[in-house]
Amino acid sequence: MASSGSGKSTSEGSSSHLSGSGSGSGGSQQRKKLSSVCDACKSKMQLVADLLLLSSETRPVVNTDGLYVAETFEKCRDTVIARTKELSILTHDIQSQLNMGKFTEVGDRLMEMGDLVVSLTEYSAHAAYLAAVETPGSQPALPGLVDRYKVTRCRHEVEQSCGIMKTTALGELTPQLLLEVSQNISKNLKTLTDACVLASDKSKDKFAKEQFKLSVKCMSTSATALLACVKEVKTSPSELTRNRCVLFSGPLVQSVHALVGFATEPQFLGKAATINPEGKAVQTAVLGGAMSVVSACVLLTQGLRDVAQHPESSTKMPDYRERLRNSACAISDGCNLLSQALRDRSSPRTLPPVNSHSVN
Repeated sequence: MASSGSGKSTSEGSSSHLSGSGSGSGGSQQRKKLSSVCDACKSKMQLVADLLLLSSETRPVVNTDGLYVAETFEKCRDTVIARTKELSILTHDIQSQLNMGKFTEVGDRLMEMGDLVVSLTEYSAHAAYLAAVETPGSQPALPGLVDRYKVTRCRHEVEQSCGIMKTTALGELTPQLLLEVSQNISKNLKTLTDACVLASDKSKDKFAKEQFKLSVKCMSTSATALLACVKEVKTSPSELTRNRCVLFSGPLVQSVHALVGFATEPQFLGKAATINPEGKAVQTAVLGGAMSVVSACVLLTQGLRDVAQHPESSTKMPDYRERLRNSACAISDGCNLLSQALRDRSSPRTLPPVNSHSVN
């Protein structure tokens, strides 16, 4: 069973401390920030696609309360189609802001796009599950002790937050950014803790019951040490205090990796749905449509990163701009394909459009 992920990642949510146009030294700073936002956005979209669209297992998607993101296929369908319309507006806005050299605004819109694509992917995956298990002879999934999607998303968020302190210059580690980092780490560690405590309580295996508790204890100790360092760099900013954050983020990331690695062992994940060929065909059509949208959005993100990393005078810039326009067209094609697959519960074309303008 997959769980609807946590909110905006801190690594993306931190672009607002830069503002203004894309000229001068400030423009260089904004280009650099946009590049990092592109990396974080791309990473999140690809992770969610890997977990929900490319997985060989058929499972429902649930929210943080343990409930389905939607009760019916029709609700999923309507939500996804609404998301595709929002995505179309955002894509146009990103291009417009970029043409005006407003890199901070491009980053803000890109953050919104990343969250929108995650939501679209979650609802698409759940729609595919519901449609597949409705076919005769199919058996629904059985929940396990742990939701793989939820804990893996949390691991990714912790990694991204810790990465900020490693890659962000001291002068850019503002109190607001450090607060966002601390809050994002704490929020995701709480989700992991709650999931493991619940798994420990429900487990009938003596070793597993204890190991879930020990994993949480290890993670919590590492987090306490890191958050103390974050507080110190906030009150006494220096390279020394910043380097301590980098040092102590390592053990936290390692302990979270260990916890999630243990928690996602097959015996804790329940049983995926069993679906017949008819159900598989419907599932493939919907997931294929969603994947075409995600792939096109990843291409757009890569294109924005190329533009951000090169001066306007670069001889490659016209090519980068053309790739961006092609990626925007591919997003529109993908949205149409996904909407059609959801309306028909089938698709004449389950692969991305032939004119998706791959950026290699």
